[in-house]
Amino acid sequence: MRVLAVFIGFLVLFCMVPANALSRVTVDDTIGLKDEKVVLKAETRGRIFSKGGEVVEFFVNRKSVGKTLSGGDGVAFKAFIPTKTGLYKITVRSGRDEDTGLFLSLKRGSSIVFIDIEGCLFENQFSRKAKQGSQKAIEELHEKFPVVFLQSGFFGIKAVRAWLKENEYPELPVLPWRRGEIFDEIAQKNLRVKAIIAGPKVIESAKEYKSLVFSFEEVEGGEWVKDWKEIREKLK
Repeated sequence: MRVLAVFIGFLVLFCMVPANALSRVTVDDTIGLKDEKVVLKAETRGRIFSKGGEVVEFFVNRKSVGKTLSGGDGVAFKAFIPTKTGLYKITVRSGRDEDTGLFLSLKRGSSIVFIDIEGCLFENQFSRKAKQGSQKAIEELHEKFPVVFLQSGFFGIKAVRAWLKENEYPELPVLPWRRGEIFDEIAQKNLRVKAIIAGPKVIESAKEYKSLVFSFEEVEGGEWVKDWKEIREKLK
């Protein structure tokens, strides 16, 4: 039953993904430090497989920062140095295709709130309905702290981006959890974890980091909360 529900949910999300989310050039969301070099990453693909040797132009807040060729693995890189903190919109173009993503620029030592999409935004494991009050709560958190979404489940980044937009969540970076590697990468950049709002597997992967931990399930190492209103109160 669970497998069938996941499959149906995937079909629903796939149908919701806009045409440009299936474009043949894609860009990753990323995080970096103000006044330090950041390497942006894009990928060019054919209908199915990666495709190298394609010209990719990178734009930061609509201003071109240059062109480069994708390598044999279809990946293209471009460096730039952010001069301010906050969100930058990244656009990549290759031929007639383009994609957009976000770059979050932070000061060294900044603390981030991580939100597990699958673990705490879906109403339940069989429904892709947004959990009540989550949009407003995340908007308020975003006004106080840097906030990053984590993709930790079956659905890919493009699909969850489409779902977030459809359900009117604030536009924030979506990063892959990768079994906790994201937290190691954050530490290497001299950034900190302010709080993690997540399901059990994400909480378990971050247990070595001292941070506030909230979950809608009873899990070891996390504080059980009944709704998003309670999280808003605890993170004032």
